[in-house]
Amino acid sequence: MTRTPPTRRRRALAWGIAATVVSALGILGVGIVMLLAITVDENYAWLLLVVLPAALVGGAIGGILGVVGLVFARIDRGGFAWPAVGLVLGAGQLLVATALLNGWFV
Repeated sequence: MTRTPPTRRRRALAWGIAATVVSALGILGVGIVMLLAITVDENYAWLLLVVLPAALVGGAIGGILGVVGLVFARIDRGGFAWPAVGLVLGAGQLLVATALLNGWFV
């Protein structure tokens, strides 16, 4: 009688992809508003008042999802790439948004 190999757990992959998508959506929103303000009309810059807090929340949620994905990757012994990307994007987004709000880029 042959034994079937155990199925590989995909929890870390799911959490990592979720972290990456949430963080990327925040970055994409800020990027679109900045692109509109630079190319089309300067009056689109007021949309940053709406998009920047949403990006901060998205970065924080993406970072938390990335940490949870890293914990699951450690438990499952593998699959660290997607959670690490989500964590880095979320942390980078928080740093850039905090710098913009504090006026460090002005």
